[in-house]
Amino acid sequence: MRNEELAQVFEEIALMSEFLGDNPFRVRAYLEAARTLRDLDIPIETVAQKGKEALLELPGIGPDLAEKILEFLATGRVKKHQELLAQVPRGVLAVMAVPGVGPKTARQLYEALGIDSLEGLKEALERGDLLKLKGFGPKKAERIREGLDLLQATGRRRPLGAVLSFARNFLEEIRALPGVEKAELCGSARRYKETVGDLDYLAASPTPERVVEGFVRLKGVARVYAKGEERATVFLKDGLQVDLRVVPPESFGSGLQYLTGSKDHSIRLRALAQEKGLKLSEYGVFRGEERLAGATEEEVYAALGLPWIPPPLRENRGEVEAALKGELPVLLALEDIRGDLQVHSTYSDGKNTLEELWRAAKALGYEYLAVTDHSPAVRVAGGPSPEAALKRIEAIRRFNETHGPPYLLAGAEVDIHKDGGLDYPDWVLRELDIVLVSIHSHFKLSKAEQTKRLLKALESPFVHVLAHPTARLLGRRPPIEADWEAVFAKARAQGVAVEIDGYYDRMDLPDDLARLAYGMGLWVSLSTDAHQTDHLRYMELAVGTAQRAWIGKERVLNTLPYEKLMAWLKARRGV
Repeated sequence: MRNEELAQVFEEIALMSEFLGDNPFRVRAYLEAARTLRDLDIPIETVAQKGKEALLELPGIGPDLAEKILEFLATGRVKKHQELLAQVPRGVLAVMAVPGVGPKTARQLYEALGIDSLEGLKEALERGDLLKLKGFGPKKAERIREGLDLLQATGRRRPLGAVLSFARNFLEEIRALPGVEKAELCGSARRYKETVGDLDYLAASPTPERVVEGFVRLKGVARVYAKGEERATVFLKDGLQVDLRVVPPESFGSGLQYLTGSKDHSIRLRALAQEKGLKLSEYGVFRGEERLAGATEEEVYAALGLPWIPPPLRENRGEVEAALKGELPVLLALEDIRGDLQVHSTYSDGKNTLEELWRAAKALGYEYLAVTDHSPAVRVAGGPSPEAALKRIEAIRRFNETHGPPYLLAGAEVDIHKDGGLDYPDWVLRELDIVLVSIHSHFKLSKAEQTKRLLKALESPFVHVLAHPTARLLGRRPPIEADWEAVFAKARAQGVAVEIDGYYDRMDLPDDLARLAYGMGLWVSLSTDAHQTDHLRYMELAVGTAQRAWIGKERVLNTLPYEKLMAWLKARRGV
């Protein structure tokens, strides 16, 4: 799908042309072409395959722009774009994207102050340099400062788990607005994508303007960026962008599908609709002027000859083809989970006692909870020494004798040393019910060194689970580099499960590697990596990631009843 790439190129041509003082009609033509590409139901490649004449039938596309589209599809570039980039510094494009700036102001800032980057703009604002320019008063400078703050805040994607609770609370506020019949959270949040750039909501109402007016006045809205009869975009006080779309009740299902995305999934559905002589939009499935479906997602998919496809699968990664063949997986569900297999207690860096963890597990209806405190290598975690670890194991087993189900498993999260050795000796490891191994140091080893390290750790006969395998922290630390196929093959041969850690800034394994591991036949262990009882709610994120990885309840350790789980853990050691 090249539509967005080419739209961005045309938009940049327009901005740079205006910056250089080009003909405004030509500037407008490129902007209209960019809009056409973004609104197009099918890939521009598909249109181009039918020839230049097919491109000329698109709104706003004349012979010159049609030639540029063909040029881009053939070479990945547009000569005009490259020529302009040679005249306009790339950083100036970023400055033009700041709300309140635009091409004309950016040119003034560049010519007078040499501002050619966001950092340069920020420094100039801090020095008060803008106030020295003609036409720049305190109010305009402040608007640009606010625009820069918004751009920098909204340019960051945030971990889903960091905003999900707020997103659901905000949904309830939208549902309570006068005129709203129903509303849902859509977009990447509904698909359980690990990070979100904004929040998307859909509401059904016969009075959309009334709903929009109520929406822009909700508590927490700092600025209204755009407002129309059926939609609005606002920024919250923390810079998070929130979009609302309102559709008639009879179009709620098609609107829900459209706003949930992903874009690639929706394009695939629209192509399928076109093959059937239908048209799919946010307002419904149509044959000519006749609406065939739209009120529910189920009837929208049915009108296209498909079963309903769960949102986490909607990434155009083969889900439509699987649905057409009747081969969609039955995905793991939160209600399938019988326990959490990585939590921490006051024996290391956790905030809760065994008693408190037990009560929290009982409230969730769990059968078990693995208490997996750190080994001592992670010094800030204060994990017990080998001798203290044995006493901790005894304490957990005594606790189970007096409390009964849910059962606490005596586990540990054992550090993998740089050379692949484990942080507890075998005489401790063999006493544990469950052994997780993980990396907390030496993240920048080469791919070969990191792979060797992991392979050696997996050779231990006492290891049950490779925990948060990539060691990433979203937005703070990139994943380690390793030959994951080799690591997963070794884990499978050794009978070791891999973990999906649902703690919101880990989400590790990520969905693509989790799908690879599961497809290779490995068992999967889900956890929250909870360090306080409130963190246990992140099991939903682990399940959501498993769903995105096409994982069913088979070969998921957490779905096993307590007795079968213990049998699996013992079998790993040949007991």
